[in-house]
Amino acid sequence: MLIFSLGLTGCSLLDLQQDSELLEKRLNKIQNWQVRGKLSVINQGEAVTGFLTWQQNRQDFDIFLSGPFGQGSSHLVGNHQQASLTLPGQDPVHADSADELMEQLVGWKFPVLDIRYWVKGQASPNSPATEVRNAMGLLESLQQHGWKVQFSRYQRIGDNWLPGRIKIVGNEFTFIFAIKDWDIK
Repeated sequence: MLIFSLGLTGCSLLDLQQDSELLEKRLNKIQNWQVRGKLSVINQGEAVTGFLTWQQNRQDFDIFLSGPFGQGSSHLVGNHQQASLTLPGQDPVHADSADELMEQLVGWKFPVLDIRYWVKGQASPNSPATEVRNAMGLLESLQQHGWKVQFSRYQRIGDNWLPGRIKIVGNEFTFIFAIKDWDIK
């Protein structure tokens, strides 16, 4: 009986230890998805937390961020050709890209278009990255675009392992995205 139990445990471990190329192929197939969760932004000892809903449909994204009880909601929509950000009590601000929009508003580059890869637990194919993978082949951390990204709390969604927590550090900011729900379409 013990041998049988060990055999079953070994099979499940083998199932989890996937080749990183296979993982990447599976993640690349995920083009339409939605995530919901909490986003915390920490800067110089101050922290702000809100609720984030991100819908990705191939190149098009729709990101909605709201504070507790729906206060202070912000809405960022766009794709690789244009972006629009609506902040509380203000008219929408437009730019040729979300990255350009962020640089215009906060004064530094934030790779908004590439974060769609980070959310899925993979490096963006658009620039060089340094990756560290765990024993299962899942991305544990990466450095890309001058940002350090850490992945944890992986959860199985269908045939894929997707992160439940993503921590992004750079430019004196820390962003922590705790994903509550994944919906792959």
